[in-house]
Amino acid sequence: MESSSDYCDENQTDDSLIVSGGIVIGWLLSVVTVFGNSLVILAFITEKSLRLNPANLFILNLSVADFLIGAFSFPLNTLWLMFGYWPFGEGVCKMLLIIDYTACGISVCGIILISLDRYWMLKLKLKYLQFQTTKRVTIMILVSWAAVLPIYAIPILFWEKFRGEQIIDYSVICDIELKSLAYTLVTIFVNLLPSTIIIYLNSYVFKEIRHRTRINHNQSIHQVANNLIPITTGHASSRSDRQNVDTTVSSMRSHRKAAITLAALVSAFVICWTPYSIVLIWSVISNDNSPAINVGSFVVNLLWWSNSAINPFLYALTNLKIRSVFFKFFGLQCFK
Repeated sequence: MESSSDYCDENQTDDSLIVSGGIVIGWLLSVVTVFGNSLVILAFITEKSLRLNPANLFILNLSVADFLIGAFSFPLNTLWLMFGYWPFGEGVCKMLLIIDYTACGISVCGIILISLDRYWMLKLKLKYLQFQTTKRVTIMILVSWAAVLPIYAIPILFWEKFRGEQIIDYSVICDIELKSLAYTLVTIFVNLLPSTIIIYLNSYVFKEIRHRTRINHNQSIHQVANNLIPITTGHASSRSDRQNVDTTVSSMRSHRKAAITLAALVSAFVICWTPYSIVLIWSVISNDNSPAINVGSFVVNLLWWSNSAINPFLYALTNLKIRSVFFKFFGLQCFK
């Protein structure tokens, strides 16, 4: 029969393996996130063609937020895990919480803005180019930062002063204590609303792209068939028809490319975001601080932050200019 001491030793060994694995994964993801998003930002600095399309600023904005997660959230939380306690005090803790929550919030807003941009592209059609200007995109990005930052910064900085007591021991842990009905409702709302918006926008986008692709495909076949029939009005009509076919094919490719980029970003977002939202909502509703929920929170936080490491490589896969910067860095220009 196994003794209680042997059982405790096995649990300690398992815990040590979990901690060691978390430390390795944390540092690895930190390096990958900072490296990948630095290359994306570099691509926007060096490639003028990326800056000519205002909608690409949404990707730059998302990359900046992801860079902050890689530069602050991963390393500081990994150091916390390594030490077994929070060694940096209250000031650094609150700075980390503000950066972490704000960057994660901006990442969510970034996915919404990209989805909204694709929605407008299909909804406005030819009016889109006049509508989506650099000024409009810049204002939308600044508004998202101005809205997200105070939502997290004000409670983190002033909640304890409002309550008149300090609940968190910043020499041990780094956390935010907002256990109230209002915070519970806000947390549920903030986590469910983005998912609802993203699902609606992307459902419309994918449905519309599929519908237009089918129509354009049929029109192209009809126009090509007409070009095979001898005509007596000369070559002008034939040339015009061929131009229409080329334009239709180009439009189909453009929409398909946008759909692929959006599908990749949204898929990664949903996979990484959903577990985080479920655990966060459950922990707030149940007010459960048991070890199980803490382990679960650590795992889903890593998963959520890992979205910031995945995104830059999705940009490289779906955008030729960004991909060329990645290849140039590794000396692989021949594979562009």
